[in-house]
Amino acid sequence: MFESLKATIQDLLNGRVAPGDRRAAIYEMKRALVSAKLGVEDLREGVEVTRRKLEGESEQLATVRRRKILAEGINDAETVALAVKYEQQHGDHVAVLERKLEAQEAEAQLAERELAEMMSQLKAAN
Repeated sequence: MFESLKATIQDLLNGRVAPGDRRAAIYEMKRALVSAKLGVEDLREGVEVTRRKLEGESEQLATVRRRKILAEGINDAETVALAVKYEQQHGDHVAVLERKLEAQEAEAQLAERELAEMMSQLKAAN
């Protein structure tokens, strides 16, 4: 995610930046880190949005299941058939959102680790 910034930090740490250019390079890296922090925040927000969608979809799934049980209790075949259909749809949505949330959380954690590593490297280069 932050490949060019990592390369610039490595150049600084390994002395591949001319002494006169160090200040400008460090300034640009700080600006890039601010952008990276904003990117990580966007990833976190995406995780929260997906989490809320998953909660809503799970609630709808629970509601459909309750209605199906109630309809079965009064032998309402038409409502049971509809409930089965919507139970499948909501179940599919829940499964997709769970996988999406897992992937987003992993991506956010990876970006946070990379950002922390780059910040510590920038401090060392500074």
